[in-house]
Amino acid sequence: MDDTQLNRLLTPHDRWADSPELLDAMLERVARNAAEQHARPPRRRRGVRIAATLGALLGVGALATAAAVYIAPNFTPDAVIPISYVTDEGNTVECTYSLAVTSWDGTNVTEAKDWIASHDWTGIGQRGYDLGEQNPTNRGDADVDPDLTQEDLDRVTVSTGIVTAVVEEIPFELLNGVGIGTAGTSTCTWVRH
Repeated sequence: MDDTQLNRLLTPHDRWADSPELLDAMLERVARNAAEQHARPPRRRRGVRIAATLGALLGVGALATAAAVYIAPNFTPDAVIPISYVTDEGNTVECTYSLAVTSWDGTNVTEAKDWIASHDWTGIGQRGYDLGEQNPTNRGDADVDPDLTQEDLDRVTVSTGIVTAVVEEIPFELLNGVGIGTAGTSTCTWVRH
């Protein structure tokens, strides 16, 4: 939080200036909430409805094309990660996941970019697939659109597992900043079986 944001937060509450204890408590609460939001692991179900609905409406191929067209002008991957996994029915799937570290507030992310580019990503596809299988998204689950097919949700299961495994592979301290994030695109169709 910068000074401008803090001033905006405190301006309507001038009475706090009369009580240093109240001001200290408020600032401590704001700092604690910011730290908790940043440190909180991503909730598995967040965005499932949106991602699955987009996947269902546009189809995987159209979505990949739209993402490539939208991202391509500004998207330069730091690494193209080979994804390979064997499904529960014995099918071998191979595709790629292009990953970039981004900073929208000018934070230097060179170390993270270098780490991603030089990391050995062998086995990440299978680890991600297995992670998805441990936490599948199914019809009837809370916060899942009942109009979606199980096939759509199977793609969500695999994509969520693999993307989560990729991001969790990166050391926390390299992405530990409010203005730091990742962006990615893929050739994967997220086959589950």
